[in-house]
Amino acid sequence: MAALTLVLIMFGAGHQMSAEMPAVLNWNTSFTSFVEVNVSPTRIEVTADIFGLPLAEEEIARQYDKPSVLLQEGGQVHFQVTIPVEGVYTIAFDVAADTVSVSAPEGELRIDGDLPVNDLRRIIFPVFYRNIADTFPKDRYGNDALIRQERMVHWTKTPARDINFSQPYPLRIPFHAGEYSFDFTLRQGTVHLGSIYIETFTPHPSYAEYRTTQPNLTVSDFLLTLEAEFPSYKNDTSVRPSSSRSLTVTPYDTYRLLLNTLGGESWIKSGSAVFYEFEVPEDGLYSITLRALQDTRSNFTVFRRFTINGETPFAELNAFPFSYSTDWMDVPLGDGAPFQVFLRKGRNVLGIEATNSPYLPAVETVQRALLDINTLALEIRKLTGNQRNPFKEWVISDYIPDIRERLVAIAEELLADQERLVAILQSGSSPEILTYQMAIDNLLFLAEDPDRIPTHLGRFSEGPGSAAQLLGSLLPMLQEQPLAIDKIYIHSPDVTPATPTAPFGLALTEGMKRFFYSFRPDPYESIGAGEGELEVWVNRPRQYVDLLQLMADESFTPRTGIRVKFSIMPDESKLVLANAAGIQPDVALGISTHIPYDLAVRNALYDLRSFDDFDSFIRIYTPGALLSYIIDDSVYAIPETQDFWITFYRKDILDAFGLPVPRTWNEVIEILPELQRYGMNYSSPLSGDAGIRWYFATAPYLFNFGAKLYSDDGFASGLGSEEALAAIKFMAESFTIYGMPLTTASFYESFRYGLLPVGVSNIETYVKLMTAAPELEGLWGVDLYPATVLPDGTQNRYATGSAQASIMFKNTDKAQEGWEFLKWWMSTETQIDFQERLLLNYGREYLWNSANLEAFAALPIPWEHRRVILEQWQWLQEPVRLPGSYMQERELGNAWNRIVFDGVNPRVAIDRAILVTNREITRKMEEFGYLRNGERVRKPKIPTIETVKGWMNDAT
Repeated sequence: MAALTLVLIMFGAGHQMSAEMPAVLNWNTSFTSFVEVNVSPTRIEVTADIFGLPLAEEEIARQYDKPSVLLQEGGQVHFQVTIPVEGVYTIAFDVAADTVSVSAPEGELRIDGDLPVNDLRRIIFPVFYRNIADTFPKDRYGNDALIRQERMVHWTKTPARDINFSQPYPLRIPFHAGEYSFDFTLRQGTVHLGSIYIETFTPHPSYAEYRTTQPNLTVSDFLLTLEAEFPSYKNDTSVRPSSSRSLTVTPYDTYRLLLNTLGGESWIKSGSAVFYEFEVPEDGLYSITLRALQDTRSNFTVFRRFTINGETPFAELNAFPFSYSTDWMDVPLGDGAPFQVFLRKGRNVLGIEATNSPYLPAVETVQRALLDINTLALEIRKLTGNQRNPFKEWVISDYIPDIRERLVAIAEELLADQERLVAILQSGSSPEILTYQMAIDNLLFLAEDPDRIPTHLGRFSEGPGSAAQLLGSLLPMLQEQPLAIDKIYIHSPDVTPATPTAPFGLALTEGMKRFFYSFRPDPYESIGAGEGELEVWVNRPRQYVDLLQLMADESFTPRTGIRVKFSIMPDESKLVLANAAGIQPDVALGISTHIPYDLAVRNALYDLRSFDDFDSFIRIYTPGALLSYIIDDSVYAIPETQDFWITFYRKDILDAFGLPVPRTWNEVIEILPELQRYGMNYSSPLSGDAGIRWYFATAPYLFNFGAKLYSDDGFASGLGSEEALAAIKFMAESFTIYGMPLTTASFYESFRYGLLPVGVSNIETYVKLMTAAPELEGLWGVDLYPATVLPDGTQNRYATGSAQASIMFKNTDKAQEGWEFLKWWMSTETQIDFQERLLLNYGREYLWNSANLEAFAALPIPWEHRRVILEQWQWLQEPVRLPGSYMQERELGNAWNRIVFDGVNPRVAIDRAILVTNREITRKMEEFGYLRNGERVRKPKIPTIETVKGWMNDAT
């Protein structure tokens, strides 16, 4: 490699330095002493022209005044640097994320091949967003709608920070003097990379120290008001405008919902920041005041980090507190007296970032306590196995002699941390403090007599009210930082912003107006479309309907000239009655997967396959997803969203017991004895329902054993085959012989607490783990649905997956318009736009599992999760529906219940299920015209995956 020439700056003076001096660093050396070492401020800049890569020349690169390179996923840069002085340093990058990045780019930085700080494994670079308009669009009822966000190119100097953005400073890395080799790899996304900086770590000065370094330029008679709901840009679009009905908030309207504030419960994640560009008339010292409200968390203090032109000017603004209040307050940034911050004449940028850094010690203490509790609980399970007899006496202390000391140590650390928390909150009665105390009380109770822990695991590590559950619920309480802002005032120190007030008479009058207005019908739930409008009912909450209406008005109507009226569906179970009464819509969205067949067989739905381009359009789907919507050669619905059934597993627990992730049912059976020995188990979908076992839980067993649901002619059940018998016997023996849990109230909760460290579940569990289990971050993974291994070695992984569907009613007079709408709605472009807007506006809780495979592939979730889900969807197979098939679904579950709970012989239980099913199939075949007086007059066609694939392949 060619010798590098780096720019080394000490005390502001530039020096040239050769980077040829070899040195070796053992990262296992203790660097604690480095924190006390005082070194001269050093700044080393590694420019991109020495990376050995072609320099970027795109428009983005021209916005940066230094050399830069374009790095795509997997791209690497290598360079060497000589550190002149031993000390603690930080590393920063000049970067601009590409505008097409699906999620925030991530990189890894290794130094001499190692990770001196673990968080260097995931350096997260920001993606910035801005509004595409300066005013809120109005929906058709006059209420404000969210402005669409767009990614923007913004070069910024980004320090390497911890992955949770919880530390008060960037990552601090100790170095000896000498030469080091740096290897940076982009693990995700695409970025333009400029210079890399290695700088001596310097804490922020205090406000008093800051003032001594700034010119004392007095500014007078200046006041600038910024409406907080219109930031110039932000790094997290889930920080969104919200509506406040307070009379002191502007703008205000009696009857219309106006988005007049920013944040609140949408601005809770540490690291989420908004930025405001503004101008001041002259250089000088200015004050900043926020009109803010924190009424989400009682007796809780939240924090914000403030930056001016990219830098935090002094320590007091690195984590500024906002206390709980019940009404809007003007909060000047200050400590007694308002701070005075130097601003240069012209454009400045104010950054406001949520930060939970003051709570970091408490969060780390809780995380250590949870780890210690889980470790100790596993040790106890290894001793007691699965025995929970309350009358059996244990002498745990003979086997774990230090158990009392370990419990007391956990409690004492929590007590010390509780005192620090009380000092921050200035209240001993907040929910956080009370939760701490209950967890501590549990631990101290058990420490008095550790031998009773096996019979009191409900107070230690399992279930609601245990120390583990209480501490686990405490983590998000400490990490989330909700704050709403109405206005930001930039003003001279001699000006005090006027506090808005609402006279009692005005408040009373406005309250009365809104009270009487509330009796008017909600236009979002009103039924009926205007002349020439396509009427669409949506079986989803209002925020989905609002977004659909906005997108259709913005895109679909201008493109096609077809106007669409969306309404919230009153009740999807009443669609049959609505059709009979003649008040049905033209199109319905979000329909549960079992409903289209019931409507179609009664001649209520339009045959979508009658459109010439249907067969080519459905190539966006998994073939097996359409099977339950097919009658003969007609298709009466198209998938809208798609569920998935995959294996979830706890990495930490399986590793602790040396167990592999089971990929087949044979491997599941092999690990069950070891799990059950320690009081744990494996969960299957059959454990999820206490009543009827529906097809989503039972049908995959039949598919994977090679059994058919029906006879070849469709007039009888297919449960009498040897394959079906083998499948049903295995379904039952998994519980009667191998001891899987018969019922699971909540797989998610049991998974969190380690009772069911591995099992099969769906998107509901996935979203909860992604959003509501921060204590498990990095401790769980996903894999494919377990395969059934047939005697010839074939492995089948078929599972169900359809969630919601879209339908068109037969008696619509706008069939072509309805089909154009459905194609637009399920197109890759619209689905990606919709899922992005949901995530950008409402956060990860609104993950949209589109049935469009191309759109789902663009979903910003970890690539390893996306890969598993897409691979499992290749095995998706929905049960075919035939007249009377609902009875087979019910009787299949009943057969399982009789075998497992009543001990009935499998063949006897199956024969009874076949008898009842065949009787109902015959009755329904008569009703729907397949039989007449017992004679077959029409044969139903039973579609297969190959049938749908043939349609796709034959389409032009």
